[in-house]
This record gives sequence, structure tokens and C-alpha cells, in this order.
Amino acid sequence: MTSLRTNSHALLRIKTTNLYAEAVGAEGITPSEMAELAPELKRVHQALTEKTKGGLDAEFACLNLHAGMPEMLPQIEDMAAQIRRFHEVAVIGIGGSSLGAKAVHQALTAVTTSNSKPTLHFLENIDPYHLEAVLLRQRPETVAAIAISKSGGTVETAVQYLILRDWLEKNLGKDKAQQQQWLVTDPAQGWLRELARRDGIPALPVPPRVGGRYSVLTAVGLLPLAVAGIDIRGLLAGAADNAARCASDDPRQNPALEMAALFYLLDVRKNKRTSIMMPYVDPLQLFVDWYCQLWAESLGKRMEARPGHPPAGTLPVRAMGAVDQHSQLQMYLESRLDKIFTFMALDEWEYDLPIPLPEADKKFFPYLAGKHMNDVIEAEFQATRQVITDTGHPNLTLHLPALDAHTVGQMIDLYQRTTVYAGLLYGINPLDQPAVEKGKKLAIQLLSGGASSH
Repeated sequence: MTSLRTNSHALLRIKTTNLYAEAVGAEGITPSEMAELAPELKRVHQALTEKTKGGLDAEFACLNLHAGMPEMLPQIEDMAAQIRRFHEVAVIGIGGSSLGAKAVHQALTAVTTSNSKPTLHFLENIDPYHLEAVLLRQRPETVAAIAISKSGGTVETAVQYLILRDWLEKNLGKDKAQQQQWLVTDPAQGWLRELARRDGIPALPVPPRVGGRYSVLTAVGLLPLAVAGIDIRGLLAGAADNAARCASDDPRQNPALEMAALFYLLDVRKNKRTSIMMPYVDPLQLFVDWYCQLWAESLGKRMEARPGHPPAGTLPVRAMGAVDQHSQLQMYLESRLDKIFTFMALDEWEYDLPIPLPEADKKFFPYLAGKHMNDVIEAEFQATRQVITDTGHPNLTLHLPALDAHTVGQMIDLYQRTTVYAGLLYGINPLDQPAVEKGKKLAIQLLSGGASSH
């Protein structure tokens, strides 16, 4: 298995100070509480280490993608070059088969002005209005379709792909339509894999041991991102740098282990039941959605091994700075102290916009004289974090050195690794989603003519 050489890009700065009692008082974690957990942290780190042995065949293969995926990059990049010939690309998937790519795409193309790359249309929810609008706006010969489903049979994906494929075939004929379709699915089984064999549609494999919500650094995310011109090698390099940073069983040297420990202790010792992520960078809005699925679906489990304990996991909540200072901050500051906050701030802005302040307007905004737009967002962030801390809410800050592929790759690996550590601390399986599977089975039962109990 080849590895991707890491580069010299800066690492994330992860400020955990405000999660401790020294910063927020009784609502934070004390050094003695962390010390008590030390043996357990060594245990879960050893368990993670053992379960990542074996590369992409390991139980925790999702944490080996930085090392296992580089050998697939030429194949992914060749396929992306074929797809890039089309102006419009429908990326058909839902949940983990879409959200990661969508989040990275938003983060890394937010300020691009290039018209040379295709437009990606993420078809997720089975909403006839959206699909109809997307189809009616396009000429069939300009549209490529990428259908993504690890199982190959996700009903929402199947429905939209069937409709889009039929639309292409009716307008272009079957042979030409097939030349505008690509698949990402299980390497051996499922409907999409059978379709690839039957109709000769090009298909890339999803590593069998990598679940959907952990799959953004597989072809699931890398193919559409490469089509859009994203630096997918930079993503994997960033993930590799974060993985190397998290090799120790000492939480002072391993930020993913420290974050997992603190969030776990804040839940079970301090009753912090809500985890709010609040970036002060607009292009990270969908990254929060990706985090919410990862955290909720991985950790929201009954703790069968610990009868009498409440269910595992904190509820992830989306927020956006500075917008939600005007909608949610009142609740944060004067409601229950049951919350943990994660702030995200950008150290270096690519664009630096000065604020024009005519002499006649200075008396209204004297504090804006000589300032830039970035000064304002930084002040808003600093002020909000300070009042959150003063109120007693534990909080974490991720300082992004830049908004680039290397940084986003670090963030993906950091949160996937933190989530797995947290699952091991709770004593639950962070890779399955039994409650979600129940809902999928019931939906199929209802479509098959079965009756609901309500």
C-alpha cells in the first residue's frame, strides 16, 4: 500500500483551555477528573491502534484512508477528467454518500470565480420539485450523472438515479446515455454493482469496511471533488498529518484523544447534553452538517453494556457566527448550562476588504475607522467566545491556518478519530446505526403495501 507524503502546511491550532475548570469554573473538567480517566484513555487508544491494523481491511479502516487511498488516486483522477467534459454533474447520493463531498465542495469553492469547472448538483432528498427543476434547466447532452451508494440499494438514491437515467435515455438513446453515467458502490455486490457489470457503466469501489458517514476520503467524496477541481491529494495529505499528530496515548500529545475525553467527561460528569458547533467562516456551514451526522449517528446509542446508564452521545447542533449571535445567543447566555461549544476561526483570510468610511459617517461608526471586514468578524468571534466562557459554558476553538484542502483534510480526520475514540469511551459501536436501519426497513415495508402501526 503506497502512502502519501505529507507536506509542510501548518497544522490546526486546537485550543481546549476553555473546556477546563480553570477557565469556566465548576462547569469545566478538572485536572483530577482527567487524571482519573488516564487508564481508560490508554485502553481506548490501544483498542483503536489494534483495530486500525490491516489498512483498508481493518475494522477501523476509516482511519486509514490517508494511507490507503493514494494508490487509487490515478483511477479517480482519470474518471474525473472524463466527467469534467460535461457542464453539469448530478451527484446522486444521500447522507454519508453526499454530505461530506458537499461540505468540502462548499468550503473549498466558495470564492472561486472560474467558469471552467462543471457545476455540481447534489441530488439528495427525494423531493420531486427539486429534481424537476434541475432537469428542466439543463440540456441532456450537457449532463453527467454520478450515482453513489455503498450498499448499491439506498432507496432515495435509487429513485433519483432511475428517474435521471430514464430522462437521459429518452432524450439521448440508451447507448449515449450510458456514456454519461458513473457509479461509486460496493466492489462486489448490490444493485449498482450489478448495473455496472450488466451495462458496462464505469464504477469505482467503496472499501467494504468504510461506512457512509466516514467515507468522504474514499471515492465517494474524492471523485465528485476531483471533478470540481478540488485538490484531493491535499485533502489526504492533511488527513495524514493529523493522523501522525494523534499517535500518542497521552491526551496532551493527541488532540483527538483529548477532545474525546473532554466531551465524554462533560457529558457523563457535568450533564452537558448539547454540542454546538459555531464556525465564523461562512464556507464551513455544511461542514457543521457533516459533523452533526457523524457525531449523532455514531454516538447516539443505548449503552447496552452499561445497564442503567443514560444513552450515549451529546446532541449536535448547528450554529453560524456571527449570524446566530442575533438568534440564539440569548438562549446560550441565560438558559441552562447544559451545552458545549466548538468555535471555528480562520487565522489568515485570502480576501481582506477595507471598510470605506466617509467623513460624514465616522460619527456613527468611529470604531470602524481604518478597519477591515475581517477585523469585524474577528471581534465578533472573540466577544462571543468571551461571554460564552464568562457564563460558564465549556468551549473549544479550532484555529484554521488557511481555508485550503490540507486544513480541511486535517479537520475530517480529526473529527472521525475523535468520534471513534468517544464511542470506545462510551462502550458503544461508533460504526453502526441500528435505529436508522429500522426506519429504512419500515419505509420499504410501507412501499411494499405493509401497514403502519400509527
